[in-house]
Amino acid sequence: MSVQCKILNGICRLIYHREYKKFTSTCNIKKVQTEYLFRLLKQNSETLYGRKYEFANIQSYEDFKEKVPLSVYEDYEPYINDMANGEIKVLTQEKITLFELTSGSSGSKKMIPYTKTLKREFQRGIKPWLYDIYTNVTGVDQGKSYWSITPVTAGKSYTPSGIPVGFEEDAEYFGFVTQGIMRRLFAVDGGVKFAEDMQDFYRKTALHLLGCGELTLISVWNPTFLTLLCDFISDNRDFLAGQMPERKRQSFLEAAAKKRFDNIFSELKMISCWADGSAAAYVHKVREYFPGVLIQPKGLLATECFMSFPLVGEEGARLSIYSHFFEFRRLTDGEIVTADMLIPGEYELIVTTGGGFYRYRIGDIVEVLAVYKDAPPRIRFLRRTGICSDLFGEKLTEEFVRGVCEKLGIADCFCLLAPEGARYCLYTTAEHVTPELLDDELRESYHYNYCRQLGQLQEACIVTVTGNPQGKYIERLTAEGMRAGDIKPAYLSSKSGWGEYFELQEEKIR
Repeated sequence: MSVQCKILNGICRLIYHREYKKFTSTCNIKKVQTEYLFRLLKQNSETLYGRKYEFANIQSYEDFKEKVPLSVYEDYEPYINDMANGEIKVLTQEKITLFELTSGSSGSKKMIPYTKTLKREFQRGIKPWLYDIYTNVTGVDQGKSYWSITPVTAGKSYTPSGIPVGFEEDAEYFGFVTQGIMRRLFAVDGGVKFAEDMQDFYRKTALHLLGCGELTLISVWNPTFLTLLCDFISDNRDFLAGQMPERKRQSFLEAAAKKRFDNIFSELKMISCWADGSAAAYVHKVREYFPGVLIQPKGLLATECFMSFPLVGEEGARLSIYSHFFEFRRLTDGEIVTADMLIPGEYELIVTTGGGFYRYRIGDIVEVLAVYKDAPPRIRFLRRTGICSDLFGEKLTEEFVRGVCEKLGIADCFCLLAPEGARYCLYTTAEHVTPELLDDELRESYHYNYCRQLGQLQEACIVTVTGNPQGKYIERLTAEGMRAGDIKPAYLSSKSGWGEYFELQEEKIR
């Protein structure tokens, strides 16, 4: 292994030790969270949002609950539009350094404002997590790593006032001090995300990875992204072998044909990827491709915030209490509690961040696995709130799909979009819509489009139904235990197999 890699990783480990020690030391959760909240409120009391909700007059958490309403992204859109056009001191006192894109529930995309404080909040979770890996997974600190963080983009864009949209490179997530070090430790050059198309992206990524003889860590989001990349390597092994030194070709060709990627990346020690919620069904394939390699389920994080990270050997992930202020709405009775008042059970997560979101309903349901008197609780992601389908990270919601049907002029017909294998099928009584039109509208969703680009999702199809599809819809759900009175008409289902319940036209798939 490379001495240089060991030295550079060692420097990072030293830098990260302080955050790790703080996180793992005995702490008063209530004190940590309360101090963070009031520091943030004081910092932003003179903003437009802070004056509206009287941040300066908030003296307790009870005041905060009373004065500041729960919020969703749509509540911030007017403010964000003003910020994009150059207005200052709107949601935060700080300058907006960039906007990052992600999918919205009822629109095509959300623009998330990033400040220096929000970046630091992410790093307060990233640093102790990486320190734990370097310390407790033997060999990870001896090589390079592959990080798939920022979505592939065709180029750089800016708001009307000149604020960048999107991170320039993945190293920006790691903080100013370690950015230069991480660039030298990345197995894949950040420029590959500007590839001409997805095939070019996969090709360049594969060549970088295969050219790295000291890959010890892979960190990706959805496990299907990694298996698709591996499939590309296997399918194009003859071409890729031609780019290698002759002495390596035969062993590579044999391993790629058998899809034994543990033999191709023989120094790999750990893979970090989603393994909870809908992603759990796809992790087994990663294990098949990389037998013997440690797979660590990721914690919970989103474009808006960093919520939890795993520690080696533990189930679930620890709440990142130094990152943001957290509230939890208990599903059994709707009561909202703070992190120090948790008991095991299911909750909706609510966050307040240095990016200007206050009491923000992120849309995630978590299970609290364990609580501790003087340490952060362990949580695990379960699902998204409301009706949502999220096989590979596409995050389709009921509101968005309803809007698609309205744009296509079929909202008055029976319409139900559902996942079938690696694509979505629209079961409908409408007959004038083509799969191309449907897929084009679905691709207005930022993350659905990204999953289509990556090849995780195939083009949507349309299945024409006859008879009484709404009756069949209710019949299935009641048979599965729902009360008929609780069943509401829906445009989206996360369940598959609807073709077995509806009456289908003979020419059933378009």
